[in-house]
Amino acid sequence: MWVVIPFYDTSGPVEGLSPIIKIRDVDTDILIVSGTMTEVADGFYCYDFTLYDITKRYTIFGDAVSLDDQYRYKFLTTGSHGTQINNIYLSINNADIRVEVLKKLLINRLELADGNSDNMILYEDDDITPRFTYSVTDKVDSGVVQISHIVSRRSKGV
Repeated sequence: MWVVIPFYDTSGPVEGLSPIIKIRDVDTDILIVSGTMTEVADGFYCYDFTLYDITKRYTIFGDAVSLDDQYRYKFLTTGSHGTQINNIYLSINNADIRVEVLKKLLINRLELADGNSDNMILYEDDDITPRFTYSVTDKVDSGVVQISHIVSRRSKGV
């Protein structure tokens, strides 16, 4: 998981910092990470949190040591529902799947076409192969009709 933190002061984004990051497991109070963040651009700094576990809760503390106190510290938290999300099972087209599909639902290409049978299509990561289809109707259970019969589409990554 990438942790990205912006640092700024009264003049705007601050570049050229070496912010310190500390990541702590909330449940065990163990410090998981203590390191330096990498500058991206425009006052944004990142850290690749490779030990991230969706089932755990973390506090993230960013410290831009050289900034004045009111701009120096950033606090983040993660995972308030991690355990529950990891245990969710979904049944779509009789296929049991885990949390991996949640990512696809949020990120991958999604289309809604005219009709009322298998007219909502979620695509695989390749943006071509259909992963799941859903039947969507309007509020009176009639087939969906798009304006000028043009497919509604969400591009991948949007």
